[in-house]
Amino acid sequence: MKNTEKLSDADRRHRRIRRVAGVMAVCCGALAVILPFGMAVIWAFVEQMLPPRVPEKLLVDLSIADRAGGFLLSLLVVSVAVWGLVSLARLFVRFRRGDLFDVRGATLLRRFALSVLCLPVAGLITEGLTTAWLSRNAAPGEGMIALSLSSHDLFFGVIGVLLLTIAWVLHDAAAISEENRLIV
Repeated sequence: MKNTEKLSDADRRHRRIRRVAGVMAVCCGALAVILPFGMAVIWAFVEQMLPPRVPEKLLVDLSIADRAGGFLLSLLVVSVAVWGLVSLARLFVRFRRGDLFDVRGATLLRRFALSVLCLPVAGLITEGLTTAWLSRNAAPGEGMIALSLSSHDLFFGVIGVLLLTIAWVLHDAAAISEENRLIV
């Protein structure tokens, strides 16, 4: 077939899926690598780059130990995000290869959905531990543990449940499809 001939609608859809999946696999993989380094930069220059969920009054005159502890505690939420991004990158690689409807893809989608669901919880835990860490040397009665829940966290929860449900449906459908393929 020549390039000038018209592609079928299905061929155009498959090419589009493969093209977008290829780009997204690279983007998700790159983000998974960059995210921990980005968090290190944030904690190195914390006065100029306020990390989310940490009260500003705790970010004054931080020692190297304070910064290192803040960074290490932040790795909890970063590791959940990296796990999700790696799962998503692997899913996009499968889509790029044309594996659109299989149990392994459903498993990768489920892992990403779980990471989306766990991000707000990890953020809440990280926030509490980080504020406790940064206020550990405060005068008696001045220490703090800050916890906050935002509409973004609730939205992540809803999206996580939606993606998890879609992953379950995809898994069941792919298993049925595989059974039917073995019968024929």
